[in-house]
Amino acid sequence: MYILLYILSWLILGWLSSKMARRRGRNPAIWFFLGVILGVIALIVLYFLPQKETLAPAMAAPMQKAAIPISPNEEVSEKPPEKLWYYLDSEKAQFGPMSFYALQGAWDDDKITASTYIWNEDMENWVRLENLIDLHARIRRAP
Repeated sequence: MYILLYILSWLILGWLSSKMARRRGRNPAIWFFLGVILGVIALIVLYFLPQKETLAPAMAAPMQKAAIPISPNEEVSEKPPEKLWYYLDSEKAQFGPMSFYALQGAWDDDKITASTYIWNEDMENWVRLENLIDLHARIRRAP
């Protein structure tokens, strides 16, 4: 009779461990066996383990925004694609394509100056950075 109670208590501890593991994003099958073997210790360990991030569809669905159907003619992105920039160094060697932030890094590293020629796809010709007042101010991080 006592053996039956021991087995039943082990199975209950295993079931509790698997249920707690599922809520904490852990593998319930592994924690079932750990609960059977370790008993209350497995429950204590599970309690102190950090919750694991899961991307299960049932858990991720409430966090997602409602889907809005988009027709092929509508723009998918709210933000226009970033311009790719090019520059010519003092020896007229071309560098690019690069993002604005990479261009800003070249400014910080003194690879480009106000007299450096800059170009992107929207421009017809190469222009000195000092002639592009807004871009020059943004690159210098002027207030």
